[in-house]
Amino acid sequence: MEPDLFLRRIREEFPEIKWKNYRYLTHGWDHVVVILDEKTVFRTPKDSRYRNELKNEIQLLHYLKEKVKVGTPEYNYVSKNKSFAGYNMLMGQELTVPSFQRLNAYEKEIVAKQLAEFITTLHSTPKSAIKKFHVKSANQQKLYNDLVRDTKKILFPLLHKKDIQLTEQYFVELKKAINHNLATTLIHNDLTDEHILWDAKNRQINIIDFSDRSFGDPASDFAGLLEYGLKFTRRVFNLYGGKKDDHMLNRSQLYFKRIPLYMMKDSFQGFPCTFEQGYTMFKKRFRA
Repeated sequence: MEPDLFLRRIREEFPEIKWKNYRYLTHGWDHVVVILDEKTVFRTPKDSRYRNELKNEIQLLHYLKEKVKVGTPEYNYVSKNKSFAGYNMLMGQELTVPSFQRLNAYEKEIVAKQLAEFITTLHSTPKSAIKKFHVKSANQQKLYNDLVRDTKKILFPLLHKKDIQLTEQYFVELKKAINHNLATTLIHNDLTDEHILWDAKNRQINIIDFSDRSFGDPASDFAGLLEYGLKFTRRVFNLYGGKKDDHMLNRSQLYFKRIPLYMMKDSFQGFPCTFEQGYTMFKKRFRA
């Protein structure tokens, strides 16, 4: 959606909202975002896959609001046709890796405890609520089969022989790890630094973008935290109060490792990333 059209629709649906400046963001994978005067955030899905899910996301967040202690989006503005919605902007900045590294030990411990508590609460959501809010299931076996197929078709012709060997070895390890009856819970499924906000003034974590939520392997929600290092992720995992299995943290490391494969192949499928970005990440995670 073009910015002028998006802004016009906001004015038509919510004439009480006034603003002087705006930021129009299109770099997200799933949604276009406009931020009004750094106070109000509006999101609209980029395509039909997410168009019908926005309403379900909003309803789930209303349900979670009183259960989680971290800040989450509270959609106060929902268009009549449910095609876009807005919320008052949450405090804090994206907890990028450089920002995380600048935190002192005490602040890192606060972050670890708040993340662990959030993940624990999220994963304890009853199945009745998951069904009520139409949360889709994440089938790790299907994800694996699709990734292997696409990687061989799209990426192998472009990769060096050594990279192909490393990827094939990785696929053997990943297949072995998921070839079990894994426990499933409600997961955020995209808990990465761009979706974790750190409010330094209040020493508070806020979590955004629940568009990829699913009913899947709880290990998935520890994968993105590995951007901050294995030591920190282990600390969050140790504080985590949900059900654990002996291979859970290992699976999260395998899920973390596959991200560059997705980035490289997705760069050829219309997503806002480049092969070079994915390949740079691939070299760090596969050649280490």
